[in-house]
Amino acid sequence: MNRTNLCIRMLQLLKARGKMNTTQLATELEVNPRNIREFKKELVLAGYNVEEVKGRYGGYILNDEYDLPVTIFSDEQKDALVQSYKFMRTQKDFKPLPLYCDAMDKIISTSKISSNDSLHYMSNSMELDEKISHMIDKTQQAMNHGLCVLLSYQSLQDEAPKQFEVEPYEIIHYHKSYYLIGFSLLRKDYRMYRFSSQRMFSCEISSRHFIRDNHFHLSNYIGEHSLIPLDLKLVSVRVYHENNGLRLFKEKYWGNKLQAINKQEAYTDFEFYTDDMSNLYQSLFSMSDQMEILNPEDVKIAYLSRVQKILNAYRDEKN
Repeated sequence: MNRTNLCIRMLQLLKARGKMNTTQLATELEVNPRNIREFKKELVLAGYNVEEVKGRYGGYILNDEYDLPVTIFSDEQKDALVQSYKFMRTQKDFKPLPLYCDAMDKIISTSKISSNDSLHYMSNSMELDEKISHMIDKTQQAMNHGLCVLLSYQSLQDEAPKQFEVEPYEIIHYHKSYYLIGFSLLRKDYRMYRFSSQRMFSCEISSRHFIRDNHFHLSNYIGEHSLIPLDLKLVSVRVYHENNGLRLFKEKYWGNKLQAINKQEAYTDFEFYTDDMSNLYQSLFSMSDQMEILNPEDVKIAYLSRVQKILNAYRDEKN
């Protein structure tokens, strides 16, 4: 019995008998007791609430308040699910579309349904410019044919773009941006790359073939504790309360994990993570003198430089 079937059998035992200890499970599954904890971790990762009760009369129990039972789909059923997902994403008049896409993302990312030819949406859809759309299409073609992509890419830490090959695994849409998750042949690790005219300068299909790692699972690489963190910066700002500054600030999207860190009578300090510096600078400019950057220093300097260029442009025009 392979590992997947052993995990499914463990679920069936817990559902049928309730609490079982390590020895009982190992005996039933005919495996080493050390394997039981590994199976438990895999089941939790797949979305099943398997809990470990400590103590003399402890063991493992299954909280069966999950929404989907253990299900095995035929190849035809898997294909039908993926095709229906792709069709529903084109139905712009379907009001619950974002919720539907989030639900399907969970089903696909915690199953063995192949998603090589599907684009993962993590939030509402958006319009793309022609260059970005072309690079996404190229990446999708490479994924479909098992080919690498050759990127010219500049991360926030790089002073100039670098050229390197990536084995493309998934394309996701997250917080109004599109990202490629792939294995970098330069870094020898899985990384996330943003489709952006400020980051990705070119994306071409390589002649190098690759074999997709069967152990790769999208759910392992996205989320709060992701092994592939987004190219995020922690930004802290001060928002002044007068002239509805606080209300205007809260109406805008600033980034991930926005929280107030210091509240005073005249102002409130906030911090958040962002990977979209252009949007940050535009939003800052729209807030005028009702808001200022506190940290990090390089973000403050870059914003002041932009403002100075605007002032210089008007001075030159006046002269």
